[in-house]
Amino acid sequence: MLNIDASYDENGGCGSTGAIIRDSSGGMIAASSTFVLYLVDAPMAEAFALKEGLMLAQYIGGNRLIVQSDCIEVVDIMKDEGFTANSAAAIYDECSTVWNGFDAISIEHLSREANQVAHELARQAMSSKKTVFGTMIPLVSFSSC
Repeated sequence: MLNIDASYDENGGCGSTGAIIRDSSGGMIAASSTFVLYLVDAPMAEAFALKEGLMLAQYIGGNRLIVQSDCIEVVDIMKDEGFTANSAAAIYDECSTVWNGFDAISIEHLSREANQVAHELARQAMSSKKTVFGTMIPLVSFSSC
């Protein structure tokens, strides 16, 4: 299972992404937290989140994947084979290429509340202006959850 999220700073024209891959019992396999210096808009940030998540899954050798996003636009675009005419069209083209390399892959929408870890990873990247990628990312504990 891959959860993705993004954040976007309209004033700075930058953003960040968060992605976490979990096994069937919910344990973390890998995660990424990426700062993106130049973005046009929030839909582009969400497309980058998908791209980063797919690249993470490819990096760890996953071949069966369920992608979950709280951005319905990402879900709808990928269900339409990545076709879009928005500012992120080139990023979705890259996503489609990576997407087609998986043996089995699907995408579904989930609530923001259910996507808190990916959201927090994106928030951390925006705050730190750093990128972290791999299997040993310290995750924040959510005492209120």
